[in-house]
Amino acid sequence: MGARAREHKIELFLNARAFNKRVGLVKNYYEIEWLGLTDHDFCGSFGRSCLPQLIQFCKDNPEYHIVSCDGPGRYINRLVAGKSFYMIGDGDKDPNLVLNSLLDPQWQVLYEDGVSSGLAELNYIKNRRKA
Repeated sequence: MGARAREHKIELFLNARAFNKRVGLVKNYYEIEWLGLTDHDFCGSFGRSCLPQLIQFCKDNPEYHIVSCDGPGRYINRLVAGKSFYMIGDGDKDPNLVLNSLLDPQWQVLYEDGVSSGLAELNYIKNRRKA
């Protein structure tokens, strides 16, 4: 029995903000509408059915490229067919850039902090009405 290993050299980001800035992810709803793209959510994600539209848009506008979502917290800076969601970027087009924010050692703390802040705000609203 034999095996063959290949190396895929990537530049791995753990910080979503740094990745978004480098890749130039377009997440603003109004900017995407201004570009003439449709069928996206409020965060700038496009479903699998919108892939032909995105490919045509990127051909017509070479300064943009497709970023694939490979699961929760994982983005790949190139088109990977068969993924659930896609986004567009207007920054660095290096296909070896990958974000996996779930590998960040602080991810659990950041997640819990976000949930706690949201719950605290809801409790504040609820308790304020009682007074």
